[in-house]
Parts: sequence; structure tokens; C-alpha cells
Amino acid sequence: MIETFNTGETQESLRQEYNPNGSVLRKAQLRLLDMAIYLQETAKKIGVPCRIDGGNVLGAMRHGGFIPWDDDIDMVVSYKDFKRFCDYLKAHPHPQYVLQDNDTDPGFYKEWACLRDLKSENRSHEANDSVDRRMHEAQKFRGLHVDIFPYEGNMIPWLQRFAAKLSVNVNVKFAGRHPRLAQTSYKLLHNIVFPMFRLVGRLFGNPDLYMHSYGAWFYEQNPRRCMTPHKDIVFEGYTFEGPADPDELCRIAYGNYMDLPPRDKRDRHKVDVVFK
Repeated sequence: MIETFNTGETQESLRQEYNPNGSVLRKAQLRLLDMAIYLQETAKKIGVPCRIDGGNVLGAMRHGGFIPWDDDIDMVVSYKDFKRFCDYLKAHPHPQYVLQDNDTDPGFYKEWACLRDLKSENRSHEANDSVDRRMHEAQKFRGLHVDIFPYEGNMIPWLQRFAAKLSVNVNVKFAGRHPRLAQTSYKLLHNIVFPMFRLVGRLFGNPDLYMHSYGAWFYEQNPRRCMTPHKDIVFEGYTFEGPADPDELCRIAYGNYMDLPPRDKRDRHKVDVVFK
């Protein structure tokens, strides 16, 4: 029996419309999949629990892999393992992929890291004077990427949101425009302000409330029980680590996640992918 979604579409009709075999999007998805497999294997090698996150969990549950119109993979590790994982990736470089953070790319001011593909390039088709384009072009590495986010418990939601606003302002106001001021601001937040927020969280936060770490721009609040321990999940035919309760995680973030959004709400990133 062919599964039909609330919109009347099927998995096959979605594939043919958005990411058919041989399309640029499908080629990008398969490159990202290879990058995610590399990250998962590396994490297992050094004993770091690392799982797929966000829309990829949704995609695994609803489509068995990528959301058909999506060109994104997010992975998360515990904050306590984040630096060790990133340091290992930098110390043992892959021939085609590079770990991007503020150490390897002075135009990158985010509180998470990316694994970047060196044999592709994301080219923005935002307006030349747009903030997103300026932020993108300030970075040294611009290939396809897998985001690697730290997450932690003992979070204070309003403080996490405030931290995100501070981080966003550095990227929006200074990236690509005032590099010295951007770097100084980033270092101040990264080394002094956010560690202070983290200390406040450990004193007054909820140990069973998990969120992306201070400075990340994502605000889902998840109970510990749906986050850990990790549980295997199948994504594009490969077994990855996933959340302990992917159904609850998706319901918190997306509501009735098995329904497809209307066509005009299907978010597609405003970039063109060029393969080298």
C-alpha cells in the first residue's frame, strides 16, 4: 500500500518533485550523508556519543531520510564532549572535509562548529547587501556543511535566549564588516560571558531540561528522558545514533510532525551548490 500524506502526496511524488536521483539537491544530500557517516564513525572511535538532530530526526521518522526539499544535516554532542570531539577532528583532518570553528576560520563567530566539504561551495543568491549573504561570504570555508551543536542540561530558557541574541548581534552587525570588533566580541562572549551563564545555570537551572548550549540560535526545550540515552535510528538506510524518544522530540519541535506543511511553508535554503 502506498503511503499518502495529508496533502495527497506520496514519498515517490515528493522525491520526483524535489530531489530526484541525479539532481543537484540529491547530490548535495548524498555528500552530506557521507559527511555525517564520517562524523558518526569518528565519534564512535573516540567514545563520544553523537547523534542526528532536528529536521533529520523528523526526516528519519516521516521519510526514512532527508526531508525531500532539505539540504541540511545537524548533529549534536554533549557540551562536555564538544571540545574534545572538535579538537580530535582538527588534529586528524580528513582529506576532503575540514572542521570549521573560530580557530580554523577567523570569519566564523558561532558557538557551534561545522564540518565543511572542500569540494563544493554554497553560493548565496540573497541580495548583495543582505545580512545573510555578508555573514556567509565572511567565512573562509563555504562548502556543504554539517552543523555540530553542543547541548546540555541545567538550562535557563530565558538566559539561553538572551545568549542567542548576543551571539546573533555579533554575527549580524560585525561579520564581514568589522572583523576585529567581531573577533573581540566573539572572544568576550565565548570565554567570559557564556561561561558565566553556564555557571548560573548549574546553580539555578533545571538539570532535566536540555537545550542547545548558550549562544546557539535554537530554543527547543527537551526533557532529559527524550534526549538520552541515545537510540539507534535509520536515516537513508544507515543506522545513526538518535534521541532516546524521537517521537516526543519531534512532537515538541513540530507538533503533528507526520503531516506535511503547505508548499509555501517548505523552507528551502537560498543557496546554490556548486561542486568542484
